Amino acid sequence: MSFSIVLKELLYERNISQEKLAQSIGFSQRAVSKWVNAQAEPSESAIVACADFFAVSVDEIMGRAERYGNTTLTDNEAFLLTKFRDLDTATQKEVVQYISSLNSNK
Repeated sequence: MSFSIVLKELLYERNISQEKLAQSIGFSQRAVSKWVNAQAEPSESAIVACADFFAVSVDEIMGRAERYGNTTLTDNEAFLLTKFRDLDTATQKEVVQYISSLNSNK
């Protein structure tokens, strides 16, 4: 996933306009628009400013960390999710039941 795609997702998920982001991080709305539309690459300082604004890691905003909603998955979580998605529906149900039984044994 690219910076522009992650940035679009974050803006949409948090209902923030490009203009609001630009004002908050000290860049022009035109620059933010170019990043969102993959017409320009942001500087390192812009990437850090965006990550700080959205309270995500630089890896996440650069698309190098798996995202699940507003949460960044750990490597283990991303691995499990990928493997789970590869299973057929019946096996997924079995896995969910197994995990539920593990949690109820605590």
